[in-house]
Amino acid sequence: MQWKEIFPSHIQPSLEDIAEYIGGEAKLLWQSLMEYMETEYKVKPKLSYSVCAGKPGWNIKFQKSGQSFGTLYPEENSFSVFMVISYKLDPMMKAIIPKLSANTAELYKQALDYMKLGKWMMFQIKDLAGVEDYKNLVSVKLPLKHK
Repeated sequence: MQWKEIFPSHIQPSLEDIAEYIGGEAKLLWQSLMEYMETEYKVKPKLSYSVCAGKPGWNIKFQKSGQSFGTLYPEENSFSVFMVISYKLDPMMKAIIPKLSANTAELYKQALDYMKLGKWMMFQIKDLAGVEDYKNLVSVKLPLKHK
């Protein structure tokens, strides 16, 4: 059964429901990423429902200081991230490309325009490399202040 069928718009899932749906090793990646965002960025996940044809259903958003860290979509044994990276951040993005996995680096290079705001990317996370790519991309959007 698909995510949007299990949790239609009138049934909001809990964070535990989302983790259970993802399942497998990706569940642990999901939980570690939720913890990382709360600990390092002091942001709480915000659940929202999308009717977007590409990825309908409940998703998670993180936002801080006017910055969006992307939208995370639960999937079985993985999750996907939709992210827009401002053109103003392109020099910083070019600097971190060597830190990204080959797939994510190529995805950024090939990314298309999103309403003249920046490049948009959608990528799937199913391993630690994907989580690290997401963390690197987030660090460009809003660098961490070291303690």
